[in-house]
Order: sequence, then C-alpha cells, then structure tokens
Amino acid sequence: MNTQQMTFVIPPYGTATLSLPEMLTVDAFTRLTTAVSAALGDACPNGDERTATDPGSIEFDSWRVNMK
Repeated sequence: MNTQQMTFVIPPYGTATLSLPEMLTVDAFTRLTTAVSAALGDACPNGDERTATDPGSIEFDSWRVNMK
C-alpha cells in the first residue's frame, strides 16, 4: 500500500496531517474536498459570526463539536 500525506500549516497551532491510502484520482479528490468542507462547516456552524482567538473560546468550541 502506498500512503500519501498532505500536511497543512495552521498558525499558531502547528500542523495537521491527512494520510491517504493511495494516490487520489480527480474524482476522489473532488469527493475529499467536499467531505472536508462539510466536516469543517459542521464543526463551526457560526463561523461567519465570529472567530475564536482566545484559548478559552477555542477549548469551549472543541467541546461543543464533540457533543454533537
């Protein structure tokens, strides 16, 4: 199995790495993009209203996501 990784820099928090089991086709990449967008949209339903910048708000938001 060939594993491919994509690493994203997320200042000031570090990095996030996505591991994929095989090379992506155009169709698979499109489906991945849609799935990631949907997951991030679900994680931050009020993302347009505010952006959490203080550690307390970020931690609280992470708990809310896990409660869904």
